[in-house]
Amino acid sequence: KAQELKDLLDPKYFGWLGHFLVVKRISTQANFHSLYLTLLDQLGEYGKGLVEKILESVYHNIGKLLRSPKITTSSSERSYLKNLGIWLGQITLARNRPILQIMLDCKELLLQGYETGKLIAVAPFLAKTLEGAKGSIVFRPPNPWLMGLLGVFRSVYDVEGLKMNIKFEVEVLCKNLGIKLEDIPLRMAELSKRVAPVKERNPDFNIKASKPATVPGPSNATGMLNTPDSKAVLGIATSDVPPDRPSSVDEHETVIPNLAAYVTVNPSLAQLLQQAALGGSTVL
Repeated sequence: KAQELKDLLDPKYFGWLGHFLVVKRISTQANFHSLYLTLLDQLGEYGKGLVEKILESVYHNIGKLLRSPKITTSSSERSYLKNLGIWLGQITLARNRPILQIMLDCKELLLQGYETGKLIAVAPFLAKTLEGAKGSIVFRPPNPWLMGLLGVFRSVYDVEGLKMNIKFEVEVLCKNLGIKLEDIPLRMAELSKRVAPVKERNPDFNIKASKPATVPGPSNATGMLNTPDSKAVLGIATSDVPPDRPSSVDEHETVIPNLAAYVTVNPSLAQLLQQAALGGSTVL
């Protein structure tokens, strides 16, 4: 097939073929990435121009997906982005080829994703891209560029309330690179310089929006103060009723039915009352 392609395809059509492969194959068929890479290897010198056109299309479509307003809600768009990340890592880092900052600033992308609530899409994409470094001679740990990115990943990992699927992507990345998460130096200084995201209603965090506390209005407060119990607490006498509103017995007195069953009278009480009366009438 590689020889047939060389015979049939003019290099001026590499742009069209590269765009077709990225949009129709690479972004949707991650299982066939190794087959496409083998095809490019078989093309040799002839295929170098095609590789460049494929890379241009990859960067273009990555930017298009990251700017999409549906990237945080559409699982299909996040899947396309992740597949492009796998391909990008395989065609660059795995072949000891750098990802130029002018084309894709990975660290800045991760920090912006933290600020804007797009970690749900950015973290899996970058994690799959960096997995390409596991077979690299240049970019595997302890490469400074890679360790700097992993430090930001570790700092984001420790943010309170971060969703488990994002943490899982970081753990899988560390396992594939053969490095322990706790051995990665933290980059909290870089994270502290960024604008902290609002965690409520943020797709990156599990914190739900808190309900606002209800404050009683003037009408409710007035009604509460007019109750007998509240007047007693506030020290307002319940008998102080205006003359034009005579108080009724039912409003201020409590009648307990069958009161005699609950009251026990001491038999010696009558004797004490008699002695007190006699003592009060004695003239000294």
